[in-house]
Amino acid sequence: MVDIEARRQMMQDELDLHKPHKERNMMGQFATPYDLAVEIMEYVRPFCPQGTMTLLEPAIGTGVFYSAFKRVFGGNAGRALGFEVDPYYLNPARELWSGHDVEFRCEDFLKAPNGGEGLDLIVTNPPYVRHHHIPREVKERLKIAVKKETGINVSGLAGMYCYFMLLSAKWLKDGGLSCWLVPNEFMDVNYGKAVRQYLTEKVDLLQIHRFGVENLKFKDALVSSCVVIFKNKRPSSNKVVFTDGEHIAMPCRKYSIDKNVLAKEDKWGNLFIRGVDGVRNSDFVLGRFFTVKRGVATGDNKFFIVDENTVNEYSIPQKFLRPVLPSPKYVAGNVILGANDGSPLLPARQYLFTCGEDEERLKRDYPMVWKYIQSGIDRGVDGGYICSRRSPWYLCEERKPAPIVVPYMGRAGGKGRLFRFILNNSKAITTNVYLLLYPKVNFARCLKNKKLLAEVWHRLNLIPVDELMANGRSYGGGLNKLEPRELMNVPVPGVAELMIPYEQGAEMSLFG
Repeated sequence: MVDIEARRQMMQDELDLHKPHKERNMMGQFATPYDLAVEIMEYVRPFCPQGTMTLLEPAIGTGVFYSAFKRVFGGNAGRALGFEVDPYYLNPARELWSGHDVEFRCEDFLKAPNGGEGLDLIVTNPPYVRHHHIPREVKERLKIAVKKETGINVSGLAGMYCYFMLLSAKWLKDGGLSCWLVPNEFMDVNYGKAVRQYLTEKVDLLQIHRFGVENLKFKDALVSSCVVIFKNKRPSSNKVVFTDGEHIAMPCRKYSIDKNVLAKEDKWGNLFIRGVDGVRNSDFVLGRFFTVKRGVATGDNKFFIVDENTVNEYSIPQKFLRPVLPSPKYVAGNVILGANDGSPLLPARQYLFTCGEDEERLKRDYPMVWKYIQSGIDRGVDGGYICSRRSPWYLCEERKPAPIVVPYMGRAGGKGRLFRFILNNSKAITTNVYLLLYPKVNFARCLKNKKLLAEVWHRLNLIPVDELMANGRSYGGGLNKLEPRELMNVPVPGVAELMIPYEQGAEMSLFG
């Protein structure tokens, strides 16, 4: 097996090298690393009965999970059936594994008629094809198939892996075991509801292991992954085990969660951090101390965010300008310093252009500003969704400067902290790529104390990234987002320790 696996890996690398990454991305062809396949197969082995086992691989590729199956199950590794829609990978794999008890079918698993195989085991990494790469007619066909098989409605935003999971049971015998390596996004996003419902109502969910957001498992895809294990039978009364960490056999955390409780949870990501007991405890969440809002939605940042050259060229007066922070990728540190006039001390200053004057006055009193507005009309800015609903269209919504701001999205595996809290010592506002933290009335006064504010900011940055992720959501390509309500739901015991005495009116000073 060692020799054939070495040849398989060389073949996989060669095939991937000569196939355009864009094409592989559209088809969701991200090969599972062999070490991870073996780790998963070794973990699955104790769930299986003694004796010979048969394997179904709905997206077999070059056969990495079959290779792991042979290694881990040894003499008990029986017949295997694999589907692969792309002959580019299937034909070389079929030749490599000739002479072994594995059948390769060059066929779409989701179209294949079930021949009543009654197989024992599924272990697979299904294709991660995002919804916008799935043709509309294919979505409609699969949605109908899922409804017929399970009675569950699937969102049109679901990725291809969701359909694979939902339509696989008919290939297994009663009590057969399924193990899926899939993106963990289904646990928190709205379009994952169908999978969550399936796992709590239609099968016997045993365990979900989530790999940490910093532990990306695919060298060519920024996707946070998890392993889902369940049996092909009605739900039992046994609790579901939630674990997380870099290795499935050595988790950092472990919780056992009742299926009835799990079925009522809209988001499962936070269960990896606090189990069930802490999910509904709202005493010390960020929303107790701060209101969180999105920054300004301009409707067209290229028009409304102006630099000093544009200001000078069109003689835009100061009353039509608001200092604005640049995109987070241009903010190197976690502290924004302010000049005497409140503008941020950054290499290049930017401003939000916003004006409430009517057109006639602009033409008369501010002809150059009117000329700039005309340039926006020429570009069609005024006809955009947001701008067309404003009067005048060039008047942006109001935002006050916030003492702390947070970039609301980031990518796992990127440079620096995934979500960072930035101390804003300027009077700059932000666009909607940031979340803005405004102290609530009970705490606004005490946070005028700069030392206290700095300590609160410091403790916010001590919140573990996975705690923030548990309340946010993950998307394709390793993209992670936090919406205002999600950030307000993040537990902040360290901040509470500082702030609660002020809410209670206690006469005490943090700094003595």
